[in-house]
Amino acid sequence: MQALLLSLTLATILAYLWYASLLKKRTSAIEALKVIDSKIDRRLTLFTELCRERQSYQHPLTAEQQAQLAHLKHIQPQHDWNQPIEESNVAGGSLSVSIAAWQQIDQGLESLLATVNKDKLCTEQLAEYLQLELDFVHAEDFYRKAVDELNSGVKIFPGSAVAKFAHIAPMPIFDQVQE
Repeated sequence: MQALLLSLTLATILAYLWYASLLKKRTSAIEALKVIDSKIDRRLTLFTELCRERQSYQHPLTAEQQAQLAHLKHIQPQHDWNQPIEESNVAGGSLSVSIAAWQQIDQGLESLLATVNKDKLCTEQLAEYLQLELDFVHAEDFYRKAVDELNSGVKIFPGSAVAKFAHIAPMPIFDQVQE
């Protein structure tokens, strides 16, 4: 009887520790998503400021570039996900839509920056923009690692049982779409 009670106690402790580990990994991934969201918003705003028309830099963007920037601004609201992670983290849920929108905005901003005449841009704002771009990449890498750990923990036993009981699902991976 004591052995059974001891085994149940140990199993409960192990399940709780696994649960706490999964929650920590999911929280880390969510925090990385919040950073990614803020960095992409700030990059889009800063790029718009960088390329606005001034006396010293009239017509900074071609019509095609302006159309591309307008398209990116149109996509921006699509990445907002206000649902709890359990509801948004389903196949095709708002988290997947948000990640796809972030990827599209990131790639669009990269291609726009490559075509803009950087000599006429404000050096300080350009440096801030480039730092935001680097921060975005670091947050993306952190998210990838956190999600890899979470998804591994959810897929193996006893994590799969604990995750099912606690309603913790694997999260989508943030992979850049290859052009």
